[in-house]
Amino acid sequence: MAVLPFVLSALAVGEGDAKYMWDSYKKTPSNTPYDIAIRINSLIPLETSGWEILLSENARDTIPQNPTTSENSRGSVVAVLGLCNRGKSYLLNQFCDIVLPNENLIHTEGISITALKKTSEKIIFIDTAGTDTSISKDKLKDQNATEGLLKEIALHLCSVIIIVVNRLRATDQTYIDQVLTHTKNCDKNKNIIIVHNFMNVETTDDATKLIEKEVKAQVFRSKHLGINLHHFILTKHGYHAATIWNNQTVKGILNTLETDYNNKRDLNIIDEMIQFINTKLPQLLIINNENENNVCNGNQLKYEVQKHTEKPNIVLSQRKDVKDLEENPYKSTLSSKLVYDDAGFFIGNDSMNKAQWQPRYSLYETNDDIYAIIELAGLKKKDIKIKVGEEAITIEGHRDDFKQLLSNADTLQEIIPMGQFKLDIRFSCRVEHREAKLESHDGLFKIKCPKNTATATYL
Repeated sequence: MAVLPFVLSALAVGEGDAKYMWDSYKKTPSNTPYDIAIRINSLIPLETSGWEILLSENARDTIPQNPTTSENSRGSVVAVLGLCNRGKSYLLNQFCDIVLPNENLIHTEGISITALKKTSEKIIFIDTAGTDTSISKDKLKDQNATEGLLKEIALHLCSVIIIVVNRLRATDQTYIDQVLTHTKNCDKNKNIIIVHNFMNVETTDDATKLIEKEVKAQVFRSKHLGINLHHFILTKHGYHAATIWNNQTVKGILNTLETDYNNKRDLNIIDEMIQFINTKLPQLLIINNENENNVCNGNQLKYEVQKHTEKPNIVLSQRKDVKDLEENPYKSTLSSKLVYDDAGFFIGNDSMNKAQWQPRYSLYETNDDIYAIIELAGLKKKDIKIKVGEEAITIEGHRDDFKQLLSNADTLQEIIPMGQFKLDIRFSCRVEHREAKLESHDGLFKIKCPKNTATATYL
């Protein structure tokens, strides 16, 4: 339980036991290993009550501890990923020594966090909700956007990734490739563990044959795309093969996590999760209250969430002090042209023509500076307007329609976005605007922002 106080620190509202208000939190189901569940199951609840936070009985008995006050507040944050019905929950139960009846299904809520209790090392697991029930067509876009956001949150927060697959069908192999691609594009090194769950294999002979035929022959490698990989095996629970492979896998993974000192990170992941969500919401949602044109009480309306001041909910910032969260909902619309890859990861907002589109960008951070690199091929500095604020960069401009440069041309394919664009890049901390520097080369714009506090200025 040494790890849980640091994770819970973001939910404490003051000093002293009476201020934690754990009694106001509903409990996570007793048949799950989760200590904290954040019900990011849809984007629609942000109009009203937002995303509720649940706590386990163990979490409710825990006194939070501020990570910034402890030298031992770093640990391993492990994202458990995989397509539905691949055995993610089973693996988590093995780590946590939870035994459930064979037909007992576990429902994962949004972002679900488990603190490992049987090791002296600080290890937490992040599980995400997936598509396991039928939904109506009108809710499909919301579900795709929500699941894409959940995957991005898990990848952003974690220092280690566990991917659970079955028999390496095309869908599983595509999923692995997409996770590795997203990881490669990340500015942080992450350890990758692939668990091959042969859930129908009962004997050691059959397990050995599959390992030789599928794992070693098709995918086994210690490094792929420059990323270190570790492979482990699970077989059908309750049979002879499982007594060998499953125990070996659980011990092997835990040993890997306990000795992976290079991938420890601070454990204040809930605050960081909220900050990350706030970089994504402007791409996902359009808030369209009838009584305002993106203006709230004279201030520019921001697409941000934060912890409610009194309730166990994450809500829009404008609703953090609202007593009755069902009153005066903020009407929102899902952006119409969200783009995902084959594994369901969110790529971007592909709004075209008259609608505004958003350039691709990367964001990096050092101890002293924040760097934003924006891809704007074919544009020069005079074509765009860049505003650096204390909390964000805003970039606006226009790309001319290529077709207008041609004579009597028919459109066979049109993927490159045209017209007006606008991009908001939010920082994890305040920056010093007077020392911001801009460089551009071959369509890449690099903005260096020293960390500090300031007001906005134009480059």
